[in-house]
Amino acid sequence: MTRLFTVLITACILATGSGVTHALDLTIACGRTAQETALCKGAADEWAAKTGHRVQVITTPTDDAQRLARYLDLLQVRAPELDVLEIDALWCGQLSAHLADLKPLIADRNGAHHNERDPDEATSDFLAPLIRNATLGERLVALPWYLDLGLLYYRSDLLARYNLQVPRTWSDVEDAALRIQEAQRLLGNTSFWGFVWAGGGDEALTATAIEWISSQGGGTVVEPDGRVSVNNPRAQFALQRAADWIRGITPADALTATPQENLDGFRAGGAGLMRNWSTAWTSMQDQQTPVAARVAVASLPKGSGAPASVLGGGQLAVSRYSRHPMEAGGLVRYLTGAAVQQRRALDAGFNPTRADLYTDPELIAARPLLADLAPVLPNLVARPSTPTGAQYPEVSATFAAAVRAVLRGDATPDAALAGLQRTLNALSQNGTAW
Repeated sequence: MTRLFTVLITACILATGSGVTHALDLTIACGRTAQETALCKGAADEWAAKTGHRVQVITTPTDDAQRLARYLDLLQVRAPELDVLEIDALWCGQLSAHLADLKPLIADRNGAHHNERDPDEATSDFLAPLIRNATLGERLVALPWYLDLGLLYYRSDLLARYNLQVPRTWSDVEDAALRIQEAQRLLGNTSFWGFVWAGGGDEALTATAIEWISSQGGGTVVEPDGRVSVNNPRAQFALQRAADWIRGITPADALTATPQENLDGFRAGGAGLMRNWSTAWTSMQDQQTPVAARVAVASLPKGSGAPASVLGGGQLAVSRYSRHPMEAGGLVRYLTGAAVQQRRALDAGFNPTRADLYTDPELIAARPLLADLAPVLPNLVARPSTPTGAQYPEVSATFAAAVRAVLRGDATPDAALAGLQRTLNALSQNGTAW
């Protein structure tokens, strides 16, 4: 077994007794950095002090693939020693068979368990798209802990210099990017680009391309009911528009660029507009960054549909094999509560998953970015990882390959998406058997 499994076995000892309720030992896997682990441990210790139970915190690998593999090692052998686990928003469907339904495990504000009349009260304060992403049928497999989302970053000084408005549509992006790019190159910045985005990794390109397609009214590749929707005229139009950006306002190496590489170039003053994740904002505030005080964010633009911002972030789930599911559910409820989320936002910049925290005066005073994010929240869209479950990695890779072929000019949008539709329908029995 893995080292994590060994640590869990040795660190988690089930409290025993003669039928009398005793303090219980729970384990939570959370935190990929020292700061994240410390925040998780601090909040878990608070819950333990309130309940009389004990919580062992296990740090997870930094690399997402390694972290998922560790979880699967434990869950596939039904190891009872792992009670609560922090999962990526993409993993709800992939891990759902191993995750407990939280609905009967979480308590309402008065501490009473949910009854049939009010099953949704415990989740009503969370952002609705995040709850939908964590719901499979009638089962709620995770509670949202922190949010990451796609944003448009822009050089506010350059928009002002050239009398340009913040882009609200993709046509606005094209006009602003070209205007700024031409002006900067005339000033001698010959490597300057108007608009950069990441298409290097499959998942990075999937997230970005779904934003293009969804904002054009073309769906999300696979819809929440499992139906494959990717081959439609609006999706084709969105991909052709993006292909036209290459070597015009976007460098050809966008097809190999990572979000971090784009961020590094943008921080150095090499681009006017950038699509990146909200987590990039913190590093933009480094005062040694040449453009630190000259960058702002906005919702990603729209096409003929509504704006779309792909959601990401972390969730907390309870293993189906936990010996203490009720207590584990209580721990999840506490850690995702408003007080803990507020503290995590203040101390480490984690974006909350509860709607009311985006209007919290104390939070906004300390983190003005939250006021900028609030208008974006209605535009959140999920990648189709929940409906496609364990097959999502193949769906994402296949979709990214089709998109990349269009962007490179190796295939037309209609041909690429028609082929993709056939592949995904074959994979899922026409969307009925993911």
